[in-house]
Amino acid sequence: MTPPCLARLTAFVCGTLLVAGGCSPPDAGRPDRTSAQYLQIISLEDARPTGGDDLAALIAATETSHDYLRQTAVRALGRLENLELVDEIAKHLEDPAPEVRGQAAHALAQAVHRADGAAALNLLLEHLASEAQVNVRGVYAHSIGRLRLEGNDRARAIEAILDLSTVNGEDAHPSTLEGVALGLEAMMRNARGTSIGERAQGRLSNLTFYDRVRQQHGRQSVRVRLLALSAMGQAGSITVEFIESGMRDPNARVRTVAARYLNVVVPAARSEFIRRGLLDESVGVRIATVQQLAREPRDEVVCERLLAVATRDENQGVRLIALDALGDPCTDPDVQIQALLGTASSLGPETRFNWQMGAHALVSLARMAPDFASRLVPVYVSHTNPFVRVYGARAASVLGQTDVIRQLVGDPVANVRTAALLLLSQDDANGIDELLVSQLSSDDPQLLMTAARLLEGSDLGFPVASAALTAFERTSRARRETSRDARVTLLRRVAELGSRALADRLTPFLSDYDAVIAEQVADILEAWTGQLQTADPQALPRNALPRVADLPALGNTMVLLHMQKGGTIAIQPLPLLALTNAYRFVRLAREGYFDGLTFHRWAPNFVLQGGSPGANEYSGDGPYSRDEIDVFPHWRGTVGLSTRGHDTGDAQIFINLVDNVRLNHDYTVYGIVVSGMDLVDAILEGDVITRAEVVATR
Repeated sequence: MTPPCLARLTAFVCGTLLVAGGCSPPDAGRPDRTSAQYLQIISLEDARPTGGDDLAALIAATETSHDYLRQTAVRALGRLENLELVDEIAKHLEDPAPEVRGQAAHALAQAVHRADGAAALNLLLEHLASEAQVNVRGVYAHSIGRLRLEGNDRARAIEAILDLSTVNGEDAHPSTLEGVALGLEAMMRNARGTSIGERAQGRLSNLTFYDRVRQQHGRQSVRVRLLALSAMGQAGSITVEFIESGMRDPNARVRTVAARYLNVVVPAARSEFIRRGLLDESVGVRIATVQQLAREPRDEVVCERLLAVATRDENQGVRLIALDALGDPCTDPDVQIQALLGTASSLGPETRFNWQMGAHALVSLARMAPDFASRLVPVYVSHTNPFVRVYGARAASVLGQTDVIRQLVGDPVANVRTAALLLLSQDDANGIDELLVSQLSSDDPQLLMTAARLLEGSDLGFPVASAALTAFERTSRARRETSRDARVTLLRRVAELGSRALADRLTPFLSDYDAVIAEQVADILEAWTGQLQTADPQALPRNALPRVADLPALGNTMVLLHMQKGGTIAIQPLPLLALTNAYRFVRLAREGYFDGLTFHRWAPNFVLQGGSPGANEYSGDGPYSRDEIDVFPHWRGTVGLSTRGHDTGDAQIFINLVDNVRLNHDYTVYGIVVSGMDLVDAILEGDVITRAEVVATR
């Protein structure tokens, strides 16, 4: 009945988590009450207690006799990110269960995530010598490496991680080495440009070849190699020899990392590396290579390659990067212009699919051949797809067609109006403040935030403050935590351009449902009145947690995203890592929330993001969900929770297109793509999720 370790989910998580012992089955004879206690711990964690009975209950749960409940409670203490709990968490570094000790090491580092890590380092080093379990030693290495350290503390940390990488002069266990590589990569990234020392440099050099020939340790050896190569790049110590070796690695993920550092290769030799990268079978390698190619000085070879990629690569994403690069002049502009014109002209008024090629080509064509582009702009700005109209607006901006952009301020879709306003503000258009004020009647959070931000310092003065407050009052009535960004920006304009005359309208919001807003209102009123104001926020109810009866099914559930252009992405929720976010994802999918929504953000060789009702960063499901940070990294194919700050999840999802370990410890992983990654690699901005289907895996 308890959530871990269930069937297929267990097979994946237990085989990949860097928690001691993988994922030992919970204690035998699991009665229903144990599941209830598990959910109680999750509920306490979700409440984010800072003291009182709730925190006391969470601490007490770390002493239960049930191994998995202790592990869950210790993890919860770390997720509170409370420096006062460091010593409490450290007690569990001596727990008899290795999975609890591993979680304690991770929780200790998470507790000091945004602070000086010296205290956590001392505690980890104190217990390290007595830890023999290979997985836990890997968590130690990872946790030590992610700490914020300076000077001698950083040197001590590096030495400790390097010591963990060997046993009796031989490579440590692959599970330990994976943690070592994660720790060294994090340390190099957090202190970029700082010397890592000869010993660390030598060890990283060695690890770039780890198990490359024999390939006995599967994905762990791949991760060690790619992380070691990335760490060298972060430290500025990567050389052409290691790039050469990395680009010959049998694994595409390692080759992709190597291709990111092609700028290190001297220009005379770089051309050959680029040639090889463009021929690589991996989309990730070709993307990284074309990104470097786009930065090269425009000689005949560079231009020929850009044109070849833009017209012939089998992956549209790779072609889009080349099309963007063709917005800068080449040695033979006539050939360049013809290629852009041909692609931009391919889009018609009813084009539903693959519009991205024409849209990107149009913007580049506007830079290269304004006359040709001007003839095509009307097709784009009147297109039925709002994403296409945005690109039409961008081309119009390049062409200086301010009148076209002004017309788009009246577009029925908020994202198009937002883009038009931003473009007009860049052009310093006359009369834009009146246009901005007119948009304060919108209900779209991104548009409201954009208009309010652009009104900073407006000459219109008090009327702007009054209109901003009206928009704030209207938006507040919806009682959605996910409107915070818009409401904060609106209040800034109220504070800047308003006066005490608005105080009576603002006073009720001292008891707003969002503590951030209530405190902001208190500051404004205090500045206006000169009197002390006290915020008294009245929090909204939290998202509902699953019931005990829901847990078994949740562990045996798959979410299928059926795409409009064809194909299906299968996502396995990971409730062992992030119960509340996995549960919400499944619940919303079952309710049809994602049906018809888009992937509105495509960041090549980074992430694919979508699931927003407004097809933008600032529209999502409310209320916010909590971060559920675990030791499991953001490997390629993992599904993460989009946020705009700590504990601000709004149900938008992102899929990691590469190994994005820089997102570790800040962003929640709550799912993984188990089939359809080839489709994920082909998805572009604006592609539509026709339907999300929830299916049982057994």
